[in-house]
Amino acid sequence: MKGTHIFTCGEYDRARREIFPSLAVPAAKKLQRRRMSTKKFLGFGVAITPSSCYELNLMEKEERRALLEKVYGSELGLRVGRLCIGSGDYSPEIYSYDDVADDRELKHFSVARDEKYVIPMIKEILAINPDLYLFASPWSPPYWMKTGGSMCGGFMREEFVECYADYIVKFVQAYAEHGIKISAITPQNEANTQQAGRMPACIWHPETEARFIGVLKEKFAQNALNIEIWMYDHDFKDVDRVLWSLENCKGLKEACDGVAFHYYHGAMEESLRISREYPQMPIHFTEGGPRLTDNYGTDWCKWGSIVSTALRLGYRSFTGWNLMLDELGGPNVGPFLGICGGLVTRNSQSGELSFSGQYKAFSHFVPYMTPASEIFPIDEGDFFGYEVGKYPKHEEEIRGFCIDNHDGKLIAVIVNPNSAGAQTQLELGGALWYLELQGNSISTIIIELSL
Repeated sequence: MKGTHIFTCGEYDRARREIFPSLAVPAAKKLQRRRMSTKKFLGFGVAITPSSCYELNLMEKEERRALLEKVYGSELGLRVGRLCIGSGDYSPEIYSYDDVADDRELKHFSVARDEKYVIPMIKEILAINPDLYLFASPWSPPYWMKTGGSMCGGFMREEFVECYADYIVKFVQAYAEHGIKISAITPQNEANTQQAGRMPACIWHPETEARFIGVLKEKFAQNALNIEIWMYDHDFKDVDRVLWSLENCKGLKEACDGVAFHYYHGAMEESLRISREYPQMPIHFTEGGPRLTDNYGTDWCKWGSIVSTALRLGYRSFTGWNLMLDELGGPNVGPFLGICGGLVTRNSQSGELSFSGQYKAFSHFVPYMTPASEIFPIDEGDFFGYEVGKYPKHEEEIRGFCIDNHDGKLIAVIVNPNSAGAQTQLELGGALWYLELQGNSISTIIIELSL
């Protein structure tokens, strides 16, 4: 699966940076590399869910430290983390931070339940990487702010928009008191579904979401909180909702700092419609993880391909789903037990750790990236995507991207997701470099430049 090759090339014209990888078969086929947006790429990460924290808390301290060093230290070096505001489906229990009915003044607001194992585990991670970029998402407002009177399902009620914005501010402030800085918020995890009432979830009307973003932005400013707000946080297939909101909801374009997407339905390329209409609006990949039932430990090409596409489309960050779950994909209070896996799996009986194909894919490129890296995705021409949630069962384009850290080396990451091997030419400044790619492989090529 894994191959790292070092080549020394001749004169490299840094001003032009012309990189033209081309398939040897067919010879006429060419893939081109394009520069990403000049805006900073935040990095890669996973969700530090309550379930992940619960599993981490079960480990012996030294063993846990070794794992967290591996994930957030020099070996992998994740730089982004997603937190849950209260409980989600990947939680051992269901709760909000104020479960007292109609407490509009939020007198009973408390993050005490998070203090049991969620906050302590986040602190241990921050001790390893204090610069971790953290964003947070709620799965549901308190039950009394919704139709139906339950954390599971229902719609957000317009009359509680102001109160809920105060609730989010209190969450940010409470975590800050624990030394945990929240840098961005999404108003609702998956704003377009209530999951049939089977887990913490809430549907938001687009106009209610837009109003909430405006109110929350004002309250952040009033409390001197420099926090971004990323809207939507749901599947690629509903880009029309995002475009309608940005066009028709007054003040939303000014208050919103980005759009967040999950990978479960639709093609990632749909988000190009947002980038074309609103080129200054950052796009983020905020959820997608390995599946226990779908090549859990061997789906590295799936993730290499998805990451390559995201970088080609100019995504500003890439965050997977659970950091750690048990062998059944739990704990889980929702309907998805036995389906989703963690970046890492911990066996509940033996304590043995196993690593997903997503982890193995990340290991090919995340350690080579720094906050100053320039990323050059390889352009795949006119190919339009497909639903990326499942492991691919069809022939795909070879794809990849390049990383320039301005240190005299160029890192090329090339994904061959097909069963057959392939021959590839990498052209740098007129010189061709021949690559032999194994089937079902990610290759990391380190090219030493003569400058």
